[in-house]
Amino acid sequence: MITIDPRSKLILIFITVLFSMLIPTGTFTCIWILLITLLGILLGRVRKTLRAAVLFAALWIVSVYVLPQLDGTAHTSLLVWLGLVFKCYPCCMLAGVIIGTTQISEFMAAMAKWNVPREVVIPLAIMFRYFPALKEDWGHIKDAMALRGISFSPLYFFKNPSVVIDALYLPILVTASKTADELSASAITRGIENPTRRTSRLDIKFRLIDGAVVLIFLITIVVAVIGTSSGQLMEKAH
Repeated sequence: MITIDPRSKLILIFITVLFSMLIPTGTFTCIWILLITLLGILLGRVRKTLRAAVLFAALWIVSVYVLPQLDGTAHTSLLVWLGLVFKCYPCCMLAGVIIGTTQISEFMAAMAKWNVPREVVIPLAIMFRYFPALKEDWGHIKDAMALRGISFSPLYFFKNPSVVIDALYLPILVTASKTADELSASAITRGIENPTRRTSRLDIKFRLIDGAVVLIFLITIVVAVIGTSSGQLMEKAH
């Protein structure tokens, strides 16, 4: 298991966004997902990373074996949907790995090293804490509704839409509002608005492993760009 600087993780996100913008969906997308999977495992987020990789593999199998068998509206709809998913999937998967392996204190210390304005850091820090807290509240609501015999499956929603709305949407909206207020109050109590420069006991700095990980991703995107350009030139030549 390894640890890397939060700033390296942000650089990887930027590289992955460039990859999604520049490289068409294909073999290089699978290679990129493999890189993210290996990174997630090395960072200690094994189960959820493997789950995301298996889901991508299942979608890829659908695009290769199921999609060609369809025609008409079904083919067009599935093609557009899969195209959007494959474009966004690397960024979302890497973002999940980064959020799941980065503590808020590490993120704040890294941003302080980069002298990022507090107007940017504070909303991001609250966002890092907000979604995990909301997910925890969702689990509590789901368990409470299960005791009342209410399921959130599509079939149950189709049969009892009003019950699911009352049992799910209203509690989650109220909980989300309360969670946002509690996190804001907690951040203010901890002095997040203090204008003086923050100190940290964390040793945040670039190491050899950071350079190696970033270099691997950079080499991969360069090879992908060259390979894609060469393929397009060969197609035009023919």
